Amino acid sequence: MRQLRTLRALADHGTVVAAAEALYLTPSAVSQQLAVLSKSTGCELLERRGRNVVLTDAARVLVAHADAVFAQLERAQSDLRALSPAPMTVRIAGFPTAVMAVVAPAMKALRGRHPEWGFEISDTESEESVARLIEGSIDIAVVMAAPNRPLLGDPRIKIMPLLEEIYVAALPEDHPFAGAGTVSLTDLVEDPFVLAAEGLSCHDQVSAICADAGFQPRGRHRATDFSAALALIANGFGVSLLPTLGVPAEVPEGVVLVPLKEDWPRRVSLIAMRAGAEHPEVVAALSEAAARLVR
Repeated sequence: MRQLRTLRALADHGTVVAAAEALYLTPSAVSQQLAVLSKSTGCELLERRGRNVVLTDAARVLVAHADAVFAQLERAQSDLRALSPAPMTVRIAGFPTAVMAVVAPAMKALRGRHPEWGFEISDTESEESVARLIEGSIDIAVVMAAPNRPLLGDPRIKIMPLLEEIYVAALPEDHPFAGAGTVSLTDLVEDPFVLAAEGLSCHDQVSAICADAGFQPRGRHRATDFSAALALIANGFGVSLLPTLGVPAEVPEGVVLVPLKEDWPRRVSLIAMRAGAEHPEVVAALSEAAARLVR
């Protein structure tokens, strides 16, 4: 199993050095494990290309089987937990607003039912959460569905729907549409947008929503935290789109929230676990917390 995980790390990270860093091993230890695996399978697993190595066809076949083996081990662990319940530690991550509105109350409810359980909760962006699931440092995550997220389609990851939120437009109080009952996305074409940092799911989601409406948002300002974004909007630096969980209990002075005319923009949140894993009580607690929110 250790050798298969090493091969999988090489497939993920591309180089022996990067795989070694991911596994907290030395490059020589990685090379030795791969050499042992090659000998035990009777197949050449690596092909040298210049100063680097690439996986052979045999290695890629073995990686696919390794994923199936890892998933089966997750199922075995889940079955054993069901047969012999014992105190466990829930290792869970979520993006910031999900931790605030869903994860924290869900874990509080679980702690009330199982005071003997331990909890490790991380405020982590979706991209990092999925990577941590794969590497095994967490067991469950609440993530955003967003374009260009290949890890969510990774066969090692199982996802299920959790929550769907609408978006509203956040505008400066002197904006031409601030007093309107609704605003269309196309009414904001000429406005500078306050966007999250590039590469984050929040950024990609808003960009995709605007692209579906026929334009690319002019993202002149960057603010990943919704409070910072609202501060920029209140001071007249642009507009943005906020999902339901991003709307504060008290909207800052200088900001007006206007419903969108379009009813299709949605932010979809997912529960993600390793393939084969079953955490029914955790999933149920998350689903119960999400069901209490306004969609």
